Formats: sequence, C-alpha cells, structure tokens
Amino acid sequence: GGGGGGGGGGGGGGGGGGGARVLCEMPALSSRRERVRKEGLIALTADYVRQRSEKLAVETQFRVQNYTVPLHRPAEFSLSAVYGFGRQRAKRLAAEVGLHGAYPLNRMRESQRSYIRRALAAACVNYDDPAQAAGAALQKEVSLNIKRLKEIRCYRGIRHELRLPSRGQRTKGNARTRRRMGPLN
Repeated sequence: GGGGGGGGGGGGGGGGGGGARVLCEMPALSSRRERVRKEGLIALTADYVRQRSEKLAVETQFRVQNYTVPLHRPAEFSLSAVYGFGRQRAKRLAAEVGLHGAYPLNRMRESQRSYIRRALAAACVNYDDPAQAAGAALQKEVSLNIKRLKEIRCYRGIRHELRLPSRGQRTKGNARTRRRMGPLN
C-alpha cells in the first residue's frame, strides 16, 4: 500500500491489488531547485524527460490532409497553403477566432489554433457542399466538373481535352504553360 514520504522503496515484492506497481511517483513539472528540496535528488525517468520535452517543444507547423500549414506566418498567408483557402477565406476564418491583422498563428492561444485546425479538417472532408469544401474534396469537385464538360463535348470541354486555354486567351504567341500542363486538365 500507499503512504510514506521520501525513500523510494527498492526491488520487487508483492503489494496490494494487481497490475503494475509504481515504484516512484513522478513529480509534477517544477523548477529543479523546488524538486530537489521536496523530493531529494532523483533520477530523471524516461516519462519525466518525455513530458518535459513535449512541454518545451515548440510546434512550427501542422498538417491537414497532405498540406503543411506553417505557424510562423500570419493566418491569411499560412492558411492559403491549403487548396481552396485563399487570403480572403483565411482572413474570414481568422476573424471567427478573433484575430485581425498580421498576427502569426504561433502567437495565438491553443484554443484558437485548435479551432482553425478543426475548421480546416472539416472543410477538407466536406464533399457535400462545394462552396465550403477545400483540399481533396474541392479538387475532386473541380475534376468532376471538367470531366462533365468533356463528356458533353462543349467548347470548354474540348479546350480542356486539347490542353489549350479555355477562357479565351490568345494562343498564337502564348499559352505555352497551358500546353505543357499534364493530362488531368
């Protein structure tokens, strides 16, 4: 059983109820001086080191689907790394959590950051509403629209098939980029 102060008990031996026996309670994170005064000199357990490194580790980015969102830039620029989130939509999302102006994501509260993460993740799997979609969901919607244009053999669909500009740009001297694009468009 329980109780008792200072000495951390030794080897094995039975004891109460079943399950793994904890030999030494891990102290809460505190300054080294306080820990030494309260607990005496103790070895740093692997759990303590992991807990401390997790607390000190500074997150520099997070991932949503296959997009990496940097945290050191303002919201309107870093959120635009996700397909379908431009500057305006990113500003709107930042305003929902109460951020205005050039405020980097790593300086906001964790609750604000988690709200943004959840909103991005929800938008990336929103296959039902194209207006709210982002990421893979939006890319799928766009490719289905292009496929539909090709199937009905309209002018825009034919231009997509031939890999030529579909919005009226001239092709005599330019459109080199569009002609180089892959077969998906």
